[in-house]
Amino acid sequence: MDDYNVVTVPAKSEDGIKSGVTVRAGDIFTVSGSGRASYGRGQVTYPDGTRYSDGKLSGAYMQPQVVLSGAPVGMLIARIGSGPWLVVGSSQTMSAQEGGEVIVGYNDRPGMYGDNSGEYTVVVENHGGIS
Repeated sequence: MDDYNVVTVPAKSEDGIKSGVTVRAGDIFTVSGSGRASYGRGQVTYPDGTRYSDGKLSGAYMQPQVVLSGAPVGMLIARIGSGPWLVVGSSQTMSAQEGGEVIVGYNDRPGMYGDNSGEYTVVVENHGGIS
């Protein structure tokens, strides 16, 4: 049976949010996000990294100093324990490379979370190991 939990990820949360779902190395798990958040002045983002500025689609905003370089500001990201951050977007199913609790977060530059607002609703599911 799947182990799952639903958590709220505020865009202001610089360290990510513990999901309450633990995986073991080899487990298959899914992280899915919905909702909207923003950073800076009116830069609305969605979990897949889509950005709207002044109500118009602006494309992803790439910033090399974000927590997960190579992923846009505002993208939903996850990691296992203190492992490396991984791209999630709206939904991603992955194989755990290590064991630990799944942490989910909002991708932004360290120290720049203070002007963020909004939140994502995130579902984390551990499907268990491959039989």
